[in-house]
Amino acid sequence: MKLKNNLYNEFGQLGLIAPEAYSTAWVAMVPDAADLSRPAWPQALQYLRLHQLEDGGWGESSVCFAHERLISTLAAILAFSTWQEPADTAIIVRGVEAIHRYMSRLAVEPEAPIGFELLLPALLSRLAPFGLNLPSTLWSDELKQITARKMSLIGKLEIDYTQPRTWWFSMEILPDDRLVKIDDRILDKYGSIATATATTAAYLRALRLHGRDSTRAAAFLNHVLNLGHGGVGFCWPVEIFELTWVLDSFRRAGFSPTDREIAPFIKELARMYDAPPMGLSWSQVFPVNDSDNTATGYTVLRWAGLNPSMKPLLKFWDSNHFFTYLDERTPSVSANVHALMALRTSLSSYEHKQLAIRVTEWLRQQLDHYQQFNDKWHISPLYVTSRAISALAGWDDDLARRCVEYVLARQDRSGGWGSGERPSIEETSFAVLGLIAASQAGLLRDMSSLKLANQFLSKNSAQRPSARLWIGKTLYQPVGVTMGTVFAAQAALARHQAYHWSQSYALPQLTVSQPARL
Repeated sequence: MKLKNNLYNEFGQLGLIAPEAYSTAWVAMVPDAADLSRPAWPQALQYLRLHQLEDGGWGESSVCFAHERLISTLAAILAFSTWQEPADTAIIVRGVEAIHRYMSRLAVEPEAPIGFELLLPALLSRLAPFGLNLPSTLWSDELKQITARKMSLIGKLEIDYTQPRTWWFSMEILPDDRLVKIDDRILDKYGSIATATATTAAYLRALRLHGRDSTRAAAFLNHVLNLGHGGVGFCWPVEIFELTWVLDSFRRAGFSPTDREIAPFIKELARMYDAPPMGLSWSQVFPVNDSDNTATGYTVLRWAGLNPSMKPLLKFWDSNHFFTYLDERTPSVSANVHALMALRTSLSSYEHKQLAIRVTEWLRQQLDHYQQFNDKWHISPLYVTSRAISALAGWDDDLARRCVEYVLARQDRSGGWGSGERPSIEETSFAVLGLIAASQAGLLRDMSSLKLANQFLSKNSAQRPSARLWIGKTLYQPVGVTMGTVFAAQAALARHQAYHWSQSYALPQLTVSQPARL
């Protein structure tokens, strides 16, 4: 595998998100500019028809995350109800039945998708005119209180074109009469609102229903539909997120930052980090920074021998932990793991060391009674736990050992790991990178788990990650990030094998490609 395949997909595009049902449903609702009685992109409706799950809903098939299936299914039902094609009646009926089944699982899930408390009431409001047999308690009193708390954080939903806000990413929560008052000044250079496909589709839909249009928004949606072969990912591009995470995976795998193929990407990340506003977002076209990308980028740059400013990360500090965003309702465990990793590269500063101590204590308190971390950005506990091993080893070995024990206890007999019905190569790669960090720190003596993992990844080397395990509005898959993780785990195993198992293994060569442009 080559670096080209980690940072660029088969279209030559940097920062691709695999298609999913929720955002595709919003694109399916956009009417044709010349004939409002038919969809502009019927292929989006066809994508939904082809991807209805066996249980009647929509969402990721490999894991049952009821919150995300609920949101995806409501959006798909709304899309089919919008066009009222007789052949789709049975599809809607099955979708409504699935909604009733998802209700029973909501209370036991520790996390909800991002913006759930805002998206759910907005979808229910749009579905109300169709008279569907939806559960009357979908938007419970408890959820209404959560919605109110979120609204108190983000304030009035008013647009200042010069000051992008995180809630823009979920702007489809606005009714059409609010959306139509917005103009194309809100669009980025690709023609999207905050890189979000659902938001951009809702905006274009509202314009067309009120006799206006946006050729730039239409071009963006047409482009991402082509990338997804009829479906769309929940945003595009996520080039900073992808670049940062792939480089961080290479760091953890033992590559050198001075490698001639890696060094240019380090230089590019440093440029992004220093560009105003200093720090990192998921994309250059939506400069609302977050602590997660900023902390991970900081660690990568320190690995490369650079000395970036810590100030962009410190502004997210809140008494005993870091927020991911300034108007965030609940903090993320993984974002704080990444902040700890960043702080550990700069412990010569008394302030940074004290923050690291307090973050570590906060992390200790987040372990549940199963000794498990749950995170708001990834459905698999293996993601945050494996990264926590790297951040904690050599700093708090007791907590690191608890993470190692958690990972070891969940290895499948096949040698892989997975939070769904079967192991996945992505989650196995997470576990591998964490256990290798443990081995390097002297916290793992028995290599049998890594040998089994090596067999699992070798046996499944021809596969590409397919499960959507990252949490956004629904579950999604950042293609380059997952491919980069798998590649890094394989390379790390090869290095570990050569050193510990007395077997030679040739590391793959790296090449670099350039991204295509919209």
